Amino acid sequence: MKRFVMVCGDKGGTGKSLMARALADRFRREHRDALIIDGDGEIGNLFQFYATLDKNGEPVADQIQNGVVPIRFTGPERERDQLLAAVDLARPLIVADMPAASLTQLKQFDSDTGFFAELARNDYRPTLVNVLAPFSASTRTVREMIELAGKQADYVVAINQWFGDHEDFFMWYGNAQAEPNPGQAMLRDSGGIEIALPKLQAGVLVAIDDLMLTFSDAREDARLTTPQRSRLYRWVKAVDAELDKAAEFLGLHAELRGDRT
Repeated sequence: MKRFVMVCGDKGGTGKSLMARALADRFRREHRDALIIDGDGEIGNLFQFYATLDKNGEPVADQIQNGVVPIRFTGPERERDQLLAAVDLARPLIVADMPAASLTQLKQFDSDTGFFAELARNDYRPTLVNVLAPFSASTRTVREMIELAGKQADYVVAINQWFGDHEDFFMWYGNAQAEPNPGQAMLRDSGGIEIALPKLQAGVLVAIDDLMLTFSDAREDARLTTPQRSRLYRWVKAVDAELDKAAEFLGLHAELRGDRT
């Protein structure tokens, strides 16, 4: 079965695009036959860093084979429909970085198009990936995510360690004064998986973003210092270990390892 992965959530600023970039980088390193979509269009983080460029450093018009396809999911109907039309390309793996408020938008889109049922009819199994910050507005989106698709999808929750450790996420895990978030039980009952998004030192991420580098390219770029490249290498290794925990849900298992042509 083919896999359709969507990094989504209704709360902005949780690290969603960082997770999408980490996934895109992994797919590129492993030469997976993946269609990569940026739901924020040409202004999106994923498109800016992973689009295919011409010799002048400008994005090429045709991004379908090896680049990032920009779709304005918050735009007009014809733009939103491109998300579902992507299945017509029959790629074994599709990954989309969805915009802020995407759970609400996906609910309406599913109501309009029967999105999740159409994915099943085209032999795609969807995965919804939700990156969590420790705040209540973020943690409650897990319940909303699972209520959106129910048994029609698989679920991955990534705890963004940029915001702190286990104790800082008491709105999710609970503590002496607070019960665990109900989304935890829903995630477990739905067969979902919890992973971590390890923290990358701020200065390293700033340097990478300033140079507009992919993570893989940055590891070999002499414009970064040796300590910066070393910290990045260790971070990528740690992220890969976490992604491996949800390999089947994220399209990282051997069955979808086909190289791009």
